[in-house]
Amino acid sequence: MTRMSPVFLDDNAIALLLEIANLACHKGMPAETRTITDGVLAVRPGFVPAIITKAYSYLVVDDFDTALEMLDHVLEQQPDDADARIMQGLALLLTDRRTEAQEAFTHIPDNCPQKQLSVELARLL
Repeated sequence: MTRMSPVFLDDNAIALLLEIANLACHKGMPAETRTITDGVLAVRPGFVPAIITKAYSYLVVDDFDTALEMLDHVLEQQPDDADARIMQGLALLLTDRRTEAQEAFTHIPDNCPQKQLSVELARLL
Protein backbone atom coordinates (compact mmCIF):
# COMPACT_ATOMS: atom_id res chain seq x y z
CA MET A 1 0.00 0.00 0.00
CA THR A 2 1.42 3.34 -0.99
CA ARG A 3 0.85 6.40 1.03
CA MET A 4 -0.19 9.54 -0.82
CA SER A 5 1.04 12.86 0.37
CA PRO A 6 -1.63 15.48 1.03
CA VAL A 7 -2.16 18.10 -1.64
CA PHE A 8 -1.87 21.66 -0.43
CA LEU A 9 -3.04 24.66 -2.35
CA ASP A 10 -0.63 27.55 -2.53
CA ASP A 11 -1.67 31.20 -2.17
CA ASN A 12 -1.99 31.67 -5.94
CA ALA A 13 -4.32 28.69 -6.28
CA ILE A 14 -6.46 29.92 -3.37
CA ALA A 15 -6.64 33.41 -4.90
CA LEU A 16 -7.67 31.94 -8.26
CA LEU A 17 -10.35 29.79 -6.65
CA LEU A 18 -11.80 32.80 -4.85
CA GLU A 19 -11.79 34.80 -8.10
CA ILE A 20 -13.69 31.97 -9.77
CA ALA A 21 -16.11 31.88 -6.82
CA ASN A 22 -16.75 35.61 -7.16
CA LEU A 23 -17.29 35.28 -10.90
CA ALA A 24 -19.73 32.44 -10.30
CA CYS A 25 -21.65 34.66 -7.92
CA HIS A 26 -21.75 37.48 -10.47
CA LYS A 27 -23.09 35.02 -13.05
CA GLY A 28 -25.97 33.97 -10.81
CA MET A 29 -24.42 30.79 -9.46
CA PRO A 30 -24.32 31.28 -5.67
CA ALA A 31 -24.49 27.53 -4.98
CA GLU A 32 -21.31 27.02 -6.99
CA THR A 33 -19.72 29.91 -5.13
CA ARG A 34 -20.49 28.19 -1.84
CA THR A 35 -19.07 24.89 -3.06
CA ILE A 36 -15.81 26.59 -4.00
CA THR A 37 -15.58 28.58 -0.76
CA ASP A 38 -16.38 25.48 1.29
CA GLY A 39 -13.47 23.76 -0.44
CA VAL A 40 -11.15 26.66 0.34
CA LEU A 41 -12.34 26.69 3.95
CA ALA A 42 -11.68 22.96 4.22
CA VAL A 43 -8.06 23.64 3.31
CA ARG A 44 -7.81 26.92 5.22
CA PRO A 45 -10.35 26.99 8.06
CA GLY A 46 -11.41 30.50 9.03
CA PHE A 47 -9.82 32.10 5.95
CA VAL A 48 -11.48 35.52 5.98
CA PRO A 49 -11.54 36.21 2.20
CA ALA A 50 -13.34 32.89 1.67
CA ILE A 51 -15.87 33.69 4.40
CA ILE A 52 -16.52 37.13 2.89
CA THR A 53 -16.99 35.58 -0.54
CA LYS A 54 -19.39 33.02 0.89
CA ALA A 55 -21.31 35.78 2.70
CA TYR A 56 -21.58 37.60 -0.63
CA SER A 57 -23.18 34.48 -2.14
CA TYR A 58 -25.98 34.83 0.41
CA LEU A 59 -26.26 38.58 -0.06
CA VAL A 60 -26.94 38.22 -3.80
CA VAL A 61 -29.96 35.99 -3.13
CA ASP A 62 -31.33 38.38 -0.50
CA ASP A 63 -30.47 36.13 2.45
CA PHE A 64 -29.17 39.11 4.35
CA ASP A 65 -29.43 37.53 7.80
CA THR A 66 -27.10 34.67 6.87
CA ALA A 67 -24.65 37.05 5.22
CA LEU A 68 -24.67 39.37 8.23
CA GLU A 69 -24.17 36.46 10.67
CA MET A 70 -21.12 35.31 8.74
CA LEU A 71 -19.71 38.83 8.60
CA ASP A 72 -20.40 39.42 12.30
CA HIS A 73 -18.37 36.32 13.10
CA VAL A 74 -15.46 37.63 11.02
CA LEU A 75 -15.70 41.09 12.58
CA GLU A 76 -15.70 39.65 16.11
CA GLN A 77 -12.27 38.21 15.32
CA GLN A 78 -10.99 41.05 13.10
CA PRO A 79 -12.97 44.25 13.74
CA ASP A 80 -10.75 46.31 11.42
CA ASP A 81 -11.19 44.13 8.32
CA ALA A 82 -12.19 46.71 5.71
CA ASP A 83 -13.51 44.14 3.22
CA ALA A 84 -15.81 42.59 5.83
CA ARG A 85 -16.96 46.06 6.89
CA ILE A 86 -17.79 47.12 3.34
CA MET A 87 -19.77 43.91 2.77
CA GLN A 88 -21.52 44.36 6.12
CA GLY A 89 -22.38 47.96 5.24
CA LEU A 90 -23.71 46.92 1.84
CA ALA A 91 -25.90 44.21 3.40
CA LEU A 92 -27.22 46.71 5.93
CA LEU A 93 -27.95 49.27 3.21
CA LEU A 94 -29.84 46.66 1.22
CA THR A 95 -32.00 45.92 4.27
CA ASP A 96 -32.67 49.65 4.65
CA ARG A 97 -30.69 49.88 7.89
CA ARG A 98 -28.81 53.02 6.91
CA THR A 99 -27.77 54.08 10.42
CA GLU A 100 -26.17 50.70 11.08
CA ALA A 101 -24.53 50.79 7.65
CA GLN A 102 -23.03 54.18 8.39
CA GLU A 103 -21.71 52.78 11.67
CA ALA A 104 -20.10 49.87 9.81
CA PHE A 105 -18.51 52.28 7.34
CA THR A 106 -17.04 54.44 10.13
CA HIS A 107 -14.78 51.52 11.07
CA ILE A 108 -13.03 51.69 7.70
CA PRO A 109 -9.86 53.81 7.96
CA ASP A 110 -9.81 56.91 5.75
CA ASN A 111 -6.69 55.76 3.88
CA CYS A 112 -8.30 52.47 2.70
CA PRO A 113 -9.64 52.20 -0.85
CA GLN A 114 -12.79 50.71 0.67
CA LYS A 115 -13.52 54.04 2.38
CA GLN A 116 -14.26 55.76 -0.91
CA LEU A 117 -16.37 52.79 -1.97
CA SER A 118 -18.38 53.03 1.26
CA VAL A 119 -19.03 56.72 0.64
CA GLU A 120 -20.21 55.99 -2.90
CA LEU A 121 -22.44 53.11 -1.76
CA ALA A 122 -24.06 55.25 0.91
CA ARG A 123 -24.64 58.03 -1.61
CA LEU A 124 -26.10 55.76 -4.32
CA LEU A 125 -28.36 53.70 -2.11
